[in-house]
Amino acid sequence: MQYTKYGVPSVITITKLVTIHYFELSKSFIYPPESHDFWEFHYVDKGSAVSVCEGEEIVLNQGDILFHKPNANHQLKSNGDSAPNVCVLSFVATPKNIPFLEKNKLHLTSEQRYIVKKILTEANAVFDLSKSNPYAHSLTERNNPPHGAMQMIKLYLEQLFILLCRDFTLPELHVSRFKETDYKDDLINSIVKFMQENITEKLTIEDICAKFNYGKTYLCTKFHEVTGKSINKYFIELKIETAKKIIREQTVSRDLFSKISDLLSFSDPSYFYYVFKKHTNMTPSEYSKSVRQ
Repeated sequence: MQYTKYGVPSVITITKLVTIHYFELSKSFIYPPESHDFWEFHYVDKGSAVSVCEGEEIVLNQGDILFHKPNANHQLKSNGDSAPNVCVLSFVATPKNIPFLEKNKLHLTSEQRYIVKKILTEANAVFDLSKSNPYAHSLTERNNPPHGAMQMIKLYLEQLFILLCRDFTLPELHVSRFKETDYKDDLINSIVKFMQENITEKLTIEDICAKFNYGKTYLCTKFHEVTGKSINKYFIELKIETAKKIIREQTVSRDLFSKISDLLSFSDPSYFYYVFKKHTNMTPSEYSKSVRQ
């Protein structure tokens, strides 16, 4: 009996790793502009940074990644407000041109962020990342790295790019504009508007207090008196209403709910499911079926 042998095409192949760094940068860090004949990405693991591409400043928040194509003039710097943690990785790939990655800021899903962590874990086993120097053109190699560690880095990178490519071909999730609130208190209306504008972020009471320059006790008490809800509960309910609207507007796909979870900055999809059911008495799947019936 003859068996059919199938070729395994490669949509992208990492042929060389050039640099990989994990930096804990200061608020004032600025790296001078540069260009080189290989790819580089800037991934913000914590805080916020500015990635400059061909003169355009692009703000990257936690979970954002930006790719710079070969020979593109680029730069990395802190935004002046926070001390970010940034992964900088450069590589040579085939094909050399990957259009969907060029100058396109992407927000990684929880699965994709996990892959970046695996890349860093394997890389730290091969190179001493604690000695990362922004101005160095080579890495400090460790003695006797784990078997196949470099290949694992290559495989994880290729997996990340394939997942990003799949996401790029799917419709992007958007948050529709909210209606303006009409509480008889300008401060509370401003706070609610601030929540709406930051619905995709992990906004805390401390963030709101800092924004409006009020103490926590005063702000929490006043918010509850006017709205009848705590600040945290109000913000979570806004997120759930946003999730419901996206579910109604989007075609259901295998990973739609996971994408909504990431978009609205829930810690993971299972927690999003828990919160959604707590507030609606239905799972996201049940809600989706109910609105389509």
